[in-house]
Amino acid sequence: MSIFLERYSLLLILLFCMGLMEPQLAAKISLVDTDLDVQIAEISSGSILKQVLWGGLFLFFLAKHCLNTRLISEGQRFQLALLLLLVICLVFFISALWSSYPAVSIKRTIFQLIFVFTVMSATLYSYQHGLIGRNIKYAAYSAFFMLAVTVVLGTAFHPSGDMVGYAKGKNALGMNMLCLVLMLTLFYKSVNEKVKNASYLIAIALVVLLLSQSKTSMFILLLFALLTLLPSFSLRLVMASLFVLFVTLFIIFPSYMHYFGSMDTLLGVVSDETLTGRGFIWNTLYYDLHYFDKFGLGYGYGSYFGVPELPYFFDNRFSFLRFISSTHNGYLDMLLHVGTVLSLCVMCVFFKLANYIKDKYFFAALILPVVHNFTESSVVKDDSMVWFFMIFIISYSCIKGDFNAKNRLAG
Repeated sequence: MSIFLERYSLLLILLFCMGLMEPQLAAKISLVDTDLDVQIAEISSGSILKQVLWGGLFLFFLAKHCLNTRLISEGQRFQLALLLLLVICLVFFISALWSSYPAVSIKRTIFQLIFVFTVMSATLYSYQHGLIGRNIKYAAYSAFFMLAVTVVLGTAFHPSGDMVGYAKGKNALGMNMLCLVLMLTLFYKSVNEKVKNASYLIAIALVVLLLSQSKTSMFILLLFALLTLLPSFSLRLVMASLFVLFVTLFIIFPSYMHYFGSMDTLLGVVSDETLTGRGFIWNTLYYDLHYFDKFGLGYGYGSYFGVPELPYFFDNRFSFLRFISSTHNGYLDMLLHVGTVLSLCVMCVFFKLANYIKDKYFFAALILPVVHNFTESSVVKDDSMVWFFMIFIISYSCIKGDFNAKNRLAG
């Protein structure tokens, strides 16, 4: 059992993050329904499966590291990346001090700590066994099998024609397929551990992505393809500029307008109809932060949505806002969690972590969390596929860097 978990815990994590352990076979209707599902799931504190899986894997890897301290102690980059991610968790723990729901903040922070440690450890042990590519391949097979099941059941497609398959909606399915395409491509292009039949798996995932009609996922894939054409320096410059732009637009500028400017000016920048109603959600959230003077410290990690009490400006039975359970913007989400200064500290940590990625294709893959976090709250967010993907590519890059450094010293 121990060897199996060392080899295939990454597969179990992939299956869970892709929703394959708890497939949604019923028809999905709209964005509001998805938000309501998320809200109910958060209030119910998650499933027994989630608690058993993550708790079990965390304890397993904790015991493995205690028994084999050499494996992790020899990886300097891996240690530093893990430490930096745990610093983010520490910031969230501290935010419980001013949260109206400290127990919720602490519980959700503990899960993030478990999630980060477990994903990084699973990647490390899978790398040691040379099975990362096989784990990804088996996850792809599982996803395609479940999609075939939904086709047979007649629930694969939404009445509008979008493919939703086993996921909660077309965007969730599109994101799963995008992550598969990127991971398979990375191991096809950049890594010595080749995945058998990778080109066929990529082709199938691309077809499903197109059938899902997830515009965001297709746009990110196009950006990734374009970024890989750039020289390394230009690629890093573009990625850094894009990241700084989003941080400035959604954290620095709104905070400046709160303290030194006019909120009317801020709320007039983005129209309510922007990105299928996201503008209205964002403006409401910024006004909430301004009205209750929460730009300084925020509400505490995980203490705004998914708590027993609806946010003040969302508690309107005549508005669709009462069904919303997400900011639909990860940068704004961080501002809600911990306020301006701590949000910028967290963003600096992410910037530092990106520097550990030396491979061109892996660095280009960061376009996924950077851009997707603009349209959805997907980074440091429960067990989202985007958050997993980000931790995975950082972990792999650090492990690979440590391995190469060790070989140079040995040589």
